[in-house]
Amino acid sequence: MQARSTILAESFLSELLRSAGEVLARRETIWSLVTSNLRAGHRDKALGHLWNLLDPLMFVGVYFVVFGLLFNQGRAAGRGTFIIYLSIGVLAFRFFEGTILQAANCIKANRGLIHEIRFPKAVFPIAVSLSRLYDLLWGLLVLIPLLLVVGVPLTLHILWAVPLIFLFLLFTSGLAFLAAYLGAFFADTSNVVSVVLRLLMYLSPTFYYARGEHALIPEKFRILYMANPLACFFEGLRDAMLWGRLPEPGMAAYAAAVSLAVFAVGFGVFVSGEGRFAKYV
Repeated sequence: MQARSTILAESFLSELLRSAGEVLARRETIWSLVTSNLRAGHRDKALGHLWNLLDPLMFVGVYFVVFGLLFNQGRAAGRGTFIIYLSIGVLAFRFFEGTILQAANCIKANRGLIHEIRFPKAVFPIAVSLSRLYDLLWGLLVLIPLLLVVGVPLTLHILWAVPLIFLFLLFTSGLAFLAAYLGAFFADTSNVVSVVLRLLMYLSPTFYYARGEHALIPEKFRILYMANPLACFFEGLRDAMLWGRLPEPGMAAYAAAVSLAVFAVGFGVFVSGEGRFAKYV
């Protein structure tokens, strides 16, 4: 029984590696899809890619009024600091939310290509993730001069944002694979995903302090709360960019382990079902 399980595991791993190789061989296709997604997203907008900055800033403004003023979070560590804190959370969550929602529909949205051309379908959720990553990177880059304006010193710890963003991309892409897989078979996937994402937004430190003396999360629930990988990514980015310190090692290690596991599982599930996509879309 154990020998059979080992053989099945090795066979599954071999299939995953083969599929990963096929996806990598389609780098030009992925890049073409990414550029197409970016153009389509701003094709009919007068301000074009400037909306990559304006859109999240408007959300930051709304949440600052609600949580910064009405819930008094803005006075805790200073309103300027809270704006940066809020901006990082909003940018990160919008990347996560936008990727998952778009991935849930990416197979049916490309039904013509799926029926006519033989190629690894994993390029679609990957292209979605990379397209949304562009928006995230653009927003975080614009935050750097804002940090200086607010008076937050830039330190070398800001470089930790790079591996954190990479792990966040892996984690989000893994869930994007799962959303794309479910979306190919179940028409209601995007509606269910939308509700789950809205719940996650409030269960993650998107627009309120989760650690420190001003935290809204009671100490006795802190460990359970930080089991949410999104909380680890958001707080890790804030440690690196806002607070100028090394992200907590335990939190970063947990985020890395979860990211690799979610990506592997998501990719494996997606690859196992992509042969049946053409029958359902």
